[in-house]
Amino acid sequence: MTGNDNLTPISSTWTLGKTIVIGISMHSKGYTNLKVGHAVTFNLADQTLWEKIEKIAKTTGHPIMPDYKQKAGYSFCSDKFQLGKFTKLAGEEVATVRIKECPIQIETLVQRISTREDFAIVECEIVAIFVEEGILHDPTHINVDKWQPLIYKFREYTTANQSLSWNFRFQEFKES
Repeated sequence: MTGNDNLTPISSTWTLGKTIVIGISMHSKGYTNLKVGHAVTFNLADQTLWEKIEKIAKTTGHPIMPDYKQKAGYSFCSDKFQLGKFTKLAGEEVATVRIKECPIQIETLVQRISTREDFAIVECEIVAIFVEEGILHDPTHINVDKWQPLIYKFREYTTANQSLSWNFRFQEFKES
């Protein structure tokens, strides 16, 4: 455990059974925390949170920033919870915090980290899942008509049925 809470938006994940696999830059504070912490909480945002997430998107929890992040306009932020106005909830099965505003929170333990050139693949075992009652169909199933997950698709914030906004980095892809 690092003793510091950190929020790291992740865009590369997949889940199968009780395993969540993520891809993460080895230059991020999130990766540094994973190497020493061994517990991760995945906070799944809904469509109402895109502005809060975008508020923290151009920040890093690592005080020493690589040149490419400096050139892109990133800034250091020691408390992304405060910046994004997120409420911390204590973890119940792991020693990490959850985000109260996220309708789904998944507590996990890191099982394996495989590194490549600039990124790592992290396998996490799910140990607890918390779901807001308002999006449940019954105690073990989510009502897909009520759950509108925030989706980050090619630097665009979207949900299951509509685009919400573009991430600040989308400018790289717009034609002049």
